[in-house]
Amino acid sequence: MNRPRRFHLALRATAALLLIATTARETLPQPARRRPATQADIARLEQKLADQQRLLDNLVKLQQQYLQAMAGLMPTPTDVPPSPPAVPEPAAPEAPEPPVIKQTVAAAPPRVRKPTPRRKGVGTVVGKVKGGGGDAFVYIEDVVATAHGAASMKQQGKQFVPQVLVVQKGTRVEFPNLDAVFHNVFSVTPDSSFDLGSYRQGESKSVTMTKPGVVNVYCNMHSQMQGYILVVPGSLYTHVGQDGFYRLANVPAGKHRLVTWAPNAKPVTVDIEVADNAVVTAEVDIKRGRASAHPDKDGLPYGSYKD
Repeated sequence: MNRPRRFHLALRATAALLLIATTARETLPQPARRRPATQADIARLEQKLADQQRLLDNLVKLQQQYLQAMAGLMPTPTDVPPSPPAVPEPAAPEAPEPPVIKQTVAAAPPRVRKPTPRRKGVGTVVGKVKGGGGDAFVYIEDVVATAHGAASMKQQGKQFVPQVLVVQKGTRVEFPNLDAVFHNVFSVTPDSSFDLGSYRQGESKSVTMTKPGVVNVYCNMHSQMQGYILVVPGSLYTHVGQDGFYRLANVPAGKHRLVTWAPNAKPVTVDIEVADNAVVTAEVDIKRGRASAHPDKDGLPYGSYKD
């Protein structure tokens, strides 16, 4: 039975109960004046009691119908939709363990030192320079290579430092003034002359050396200042030691001119022939002179300038 029908039955049962109660109240005997009861009164009373009994029976039945109807209005277990079964949450997948990689480390092979490849077509020149004195140099004259670097000859303590500077052709030479006085650096060497003018401490001027040979450098204010710049034609040169011995490596195989120079000495040139992977010996004897007085940049004797 659906719920609307059960609801209407309950309403009808309730209305019937109210009607029976009202009727029973109206049929109850009213108090009367006291008089002797007759046989007819007893018969009427019995009839009323029988009617009341029937009403009570009907009332009990209606009460039962009412209770049944009210019970039908209550939701039954089948009317309540079943709760959906609880779905267990999926368990988080376990992170797979990283695979174990077995690695076999092989022992490193022993290092084999490779022999330094020998340059083809080169040799070495060795020898001794008599009269070298530690400030002589040896170079190959006919192997030419221009450089683009820089070098420095300082003016310090009223001297040129270093007094002898060797640079490759194309090198720019800086002349910084580190003294608390003015200097005027100049040279009257043919094809390499220059005049930097006077400048104070902390300043610097420069000249690019473009012609191989010896450039004599002076100061126009201090006659004792004299420097030498040996401009070599290429990178094949070396300094002669205090004992006079020298060694010049990586000289191309073939015939060459070996030049030896030292301050206050004329350059000495000897012809040599270098064989592939061979050592050539060349001994040189140079004659030194003394440094002579020199004029200023105008060709005049130095005056009495002090400082």
